[in-house]
Amino acid sequence: MEINPFLWLYSVIQWVLARLLSPTPPPPKATLGRPRIAVVGAGLTGVSSASHCVGHGFDVTIFEAGDEKSLGGIWSKVNNTSGLQIHSIMYRFHPSVIWAAGYPDKQQIVSQITQLWKKYGLQERTKFNTPVTSTEQDHYGRWIINGNPSFGSFDGILAAVGTCGDPKMPHMPNQEAFEGEIFHSSRLDGKTAAGKKVLIIGGGASAVEALEFVVHTDAASTSVLARSDKWIIPRNAFVDGLLALNIFGQETTFSWIPEALLKRFFYRDLEDLAPTSEGLFTETPMVNSDIFHQIRNHKAQWLRGDIVKFTEKGLLFRHRAKGVPKGGPGREIEVKGDMVIMATGYQRPSLSFLPDEVFQEPYQPPRWYLQVFPPNHM
Repeated sequence: MEINPFLWLYSVIQWVLARLLSPTPPPPKATLGRPRIAVVGAGLTGVSSASHCVGHGFDVTIFEAGDEKSLGGIWSKVNNTSGLQIHSIMYRFHPSVIWAAGYPDKQQIVSQITQLWKKYGLQERTKFNTPVTSTEQDHYGRWIINGNPSFGSFDGILAAVGTCGDPKMPHMPNQEAFEGEIFHSSRLDGKTAAGKKVLIIGGGASAVEALEFVVHTDAASTSVLARSDKWIIPRNAFVDGLLALNIFGQETTFSWIPEALLKRFFYRDLEDLAPTSEGLFTETPMVNSDIFHQIRNHKAQWLRGDIVKFTEKGLLFRHRAKGVPKGGPGREIEVKGDMVIMATGYQRPSLSFLPDEVFQEPYQPPRWYLQVFPPNHM
């Protein structure tokens, strides 16, 4: 068996980091004496945060709305063909995580979350099927969950509900007339696109999920119908690393440099698909190395424009020229297909269980995460 020297070195680095930086798990059935923390959500962030807390002596209870199959949050809901879009070296959500691949799939990611959950003894500290609907302080200043003192009282609350809730599945005009199949991009396990003409509505991260499914199941052709052009970057650790050097996370005077390099070496003959009015750091780019390969092999096309309505055989689409804004004029065409995948994203989870005073200007959703600790509760 041939050993990849880069993966071997990567594994060694991860092992060293795990040994040096991982907090020590508490003994089984240990009574932890530091303040009690309620963690809302058993996704990646919730499990990671809870493991850090118990590793430093905090008594933790995780409240998760779903059952044990929901462990891992959004990663427990996506398709088996889905995987990490950035290199895993940038996705080390806990020192104990040791990735076996640069771009791990869903199974590897959920497995790492589950291992972390078990390593820090969080099984006995997790309450599944317990959605948090309210939090209030008692006269001692301690937090009560759902108005139910039987859960105990807590010194702090850690909201880890993430950014992706239930799938967003908008209804479109004349949808019932379509003779083919319609699925959300996260509901593709057990389905096949073999030999079918697939229409993907949307051009964000959910479209990447749909494209991975389409490539794995060998569709006859794929049409991505997006309201705007998106920056697309390859799944490449070197490219990911260079883009991560922009510590400001937004457009700068030098943003034209990576944009020009992407157009020259990645887009090449497909430069017309690159955005003209939006910079690379304006929105989250798509990370996919397959779409351009599919387009060049005439197995896929990227169309910018607006959905008018479903037809019996596909979609009536208003195809806009480059530079024409969303909703602007265009030429109406019928794009035919056998399967429509709604890459329309997810509902944003609610933070309504938190008291109103934690949402002060300018730190209201979705910018709430920027403050970490609300001023009234420091």
